[in-house]
Amino acid sequence: MKTNWLCGVAAALGLSMTAGAALATIPYTPVTPPGNLALGPGVVAPSDVLGKEYSHDFDESTLGGGGLPDPEQVIAWDGVGGTADGVDFSGSRPNDDTDRQVDAIANHADALFNPLREDLAHLIFSHDDQITVYGGPAGGPSMFAMPSAGPVLLSNGNTIGGAGEVSVERAGAYHPASSQTVWAKQPEVNGMPLPRDVDGVEVWGPEPGLTGDADRYSLELDFETGASIWNASGTPYLSHPMVVSAVESLLGMIPGPAILPYDNQESRNAINIDALMVLDNTGDTERFDEDPAGGSGDTVIFSIRQVVDPMDATGYYATGSELFVLDGLGGVSFLKHGGHVWDKAYALTDLSVTGMTPGGFDYHGVIDINAIEAIAQVPEPAGLVLLVGGFMAMAVTRWRLG
Repeated sequence: MKTNWLCGVAAALGLSMTAGAALATIPYTPVTPPGNLALGPGVVAPSDVLGKEYSHDFDESTLGGGGLPDPEQVIAWDGVGGTADGVDFSGSRPNDDTDRQVDAIANHADALFNPLREDLAHLIFSHDDQITVYGGPAGGPSMFAMPSAGPVLLSNGNTIGGAGEVSVERAGAYHPASSQTVWAKQPEVNGMPLPRDVDGVEVWGPEPGLTGDADRYSLELDFETGASIWNASGTPYLSHPMVVSAVESLLGMIPGPAILPYDNQESRNAINIDALMVLDNTGDTERFDEDPAGGSGDTVIFSIRQVVDPMDATGYYATGSELFVLDGLGGVSFLKHGGHVWDKAYALTDLSVTGMTPGGFDYHGVIDINAIEAIAQVPEPAGLVLLVGGFMAMAVTRWRLG
């Protein structure tokens, strides 16, 4: 599937690909609640965040030394290298018995959702290890493998983590615009085997994290099932046509030749959710509702995978780094965070990567956001800023800011 195409084009560009060998999984250590959490300029360390989960591309298990293929398996990580198998969505969908790849994970009431939208909480994110770049002997689109470990230099001058790491954009309320850096390095996400591609992230669940807090997820190739987001119970939460409509309302109608390269899907079939946060605070928690009282209703923040359009002047229909906000009334906008708008123009100017392949060809492209979540800070005792909750209580009941 994606890997075959990657190998072929990588060879054409003079790149090499190596597969890391799994050695032995480091045991998971439950995270100790660090104390009160606050909104503010500081950034909490990965090891102090409760209930962390991630999905790997491709999905894998920590059993048998780690790295064993296991579709729809989510991994709990402690922030110091230890991991364990968490929730497994296999067999959860009554009308779909195919074992697929998990593309995004979230909780139905993601912590710090609204503070993130208000630019008061920090945004953590990962990016795909497979993007499309332009350059080479013909100047057209080509596959490119992003490194799993950073530093990755962006066009805005920031250095972030690699595809197997998690980066952070600090909240614009306290920091200059586009303050981005690495947050969790490979050995912190999974000490052995090191992750190649962090495909989805969920945080602020109960401890130990292997109990599974992710109860919303997206699968690869949304059009195949007709649902872009699923409930853990196995019922659809948000339809693919609704996501397509939201994307097209901001990016314009997707052209017929636009393509999802790694899976060779064209036009609307190419639109596929990649990163996800959810705030379901209206009506049935397993249904994406509008608010009967006139409010915006349930809300999701999402990205889609990079969609290539060689006929577009930019080379992309979607860079994959646009962050869409969709509510139950059908309102759609781009996320405003870090002192800027997460739209296509920003991705092209600030999230581009350039360089030269081992084959001697210049290339330029844009990173493809893979996962998103929100974090805050652990305050100094004398410097509390907008105190929002106690972690001891959160260890029993999830800390949610809806």
